[in-house]
Amino acid sequence: MALAVVLGGIGAIVAWFMSAEGYLPGDAMLRSWEAAEDRKVEVGAGDDNWVVGDVAVRSRYDAVTGFGLTEGHEGKKLWEYVPAGRSEICGTAEHAGKGAVLVLQRGDGSDVAGRSGTGCTTVLALNAEDGRELWREEQKPPRDEDGKEVDVSAPTLDARGDLAVVAQDRRGTEYDAQGRPVKKDGKRGDAVLRGLDLRTGKPRWIAELPDRCGPESVSVGKKRVFVVLSCGAGGRDRREVSELTVARFDRATGSLEWHVPIDARRPLDPATRVSIESTDPLVLAVGESDENEEVTGLFVSFDENGRPRPAIDFSRGDDGLIDANSLMQTAVVGDRLYALAGYWSKGNHHTVIAFDLKTGEEVWAEEMGDPAAAMTASGDKVTVLCEWSTQSEAITTLIELDAGDGDETDERHFRDPVPSPVSAIYEHDGLLVTAGRGGGAPFIGYERW
Repeated sequence: MALAVVLGGIGAIVAWFMSAEGYLPGDAMLRSWEAAEDRKVEVGAGDDNWVVGDVAVRSRYDAVTGFGLTEGHEGKKLWEYVPAGRSEICGTAEHAGKGAVLVLQRGDGSDVAGRSGTGCTTVLALNAEDGRELWREEQKPPRDEDGKEVDVSAPTLDARGDLAVVAQDRRGTEYDAQGRPVKKDGKRGDAVLRGLDLRTGKPRWIAELPDRCGPESVSVGKKRVFVVLSCGAGGRDRREVSELTVARFDRATGSLEWHVPIDARRPLDPATRVSIESTDPLVLAVGESDENEEVTGLFVSFDENGRPRPAIDFSRGDDGLIDANSLMQTAVVGDRLYALAGYWSKGNHHTVIAFDLKTGEEVWAEEMGDPAAAMTASGDKVTVLCEWSTQSEAITTLIELDAGDGDETDERHFRDPVPSPVSAIYEHDGLLVTAGRGGGAPFIGYERW
């Protein structure tokens, strides 16, 4: 009897070890394929990735590359677009469109003063299947009376379906007697929001922006286009303050449907960090201001008529703090916001929290046994990648939670740890595809075993 107990204990320990290391069927994640490793580079503004159909696309400052996802081509480089000369990729659209990706390229010329670079002024659409350039739109930088280039902000891009949107605020920081923005040389700047056909680059519409406003960021939804605007003093409405606002435009025509303050109580400082977390419904992450760094930040969502719903604070008390500025920390599905809240107690710890966007209330919170490195949500499940200890960066565990109540529905262990950091998780033909950043393998496919 004693021997049976001892053998049973040893068996349990062996089973636990094999499960934790990904060697038990039903508990494991096995690496199916891995794209060739890249040299390690500093993560820059042009870094992003998408899965478009059967191609995984990765953008860096030096190239945009497509990798295969279908049988026989898994992880293989299918094509690569390399900017000519010393030009580089300096920005990308957050979303991919219908078989195409949208990128922003910096020129490689130099002006008469010898300053290198002509700014991020060229918009490119690339075919996701073969990397072929579908169209390009080059913008010459403006020059002052002495022939020197005038610094203007780079365009902001987004794409979804067959629509590309290019937004740019080229207004100056000075205003004339009528409250109109002017450049430093006295010439008036402009602010534009344009809709283009993603496959051809042909213009579809030019939106009429609210008075004195210029676009800060843009996101294309299924039916609408949302823009965070920086609005200055003066103009027709005679306001004496500047603030950040948000507006909704019709996707088909570009017509303005509504324009509202982000903060209904007081003007939001233009230095405040604001990002668009979701378009369906509209959810903004409003971070700290350079003038008030003690503010941790809020999630602000809006209903169909532009009315703000109750805000959700980044700070969650004992559950920790939501880091909305980092990748893979939040996800929105329907009227639910899912977020990772982290705190330090002899190491990193995380809680997954679900919020009802209509009420701003917590629906459920689930403490993770291991620190979480990344999270995503789709359909009826929340997927979390966890590290093996509170002071490690090795991603070893996948946990799936029921999106409705937070109950754990699956736990699996990676036989080969996932390189960190992870910038995105995709599901493709039953495989989990992870996207890396800053070097290493750009994409890795894992199968459940």
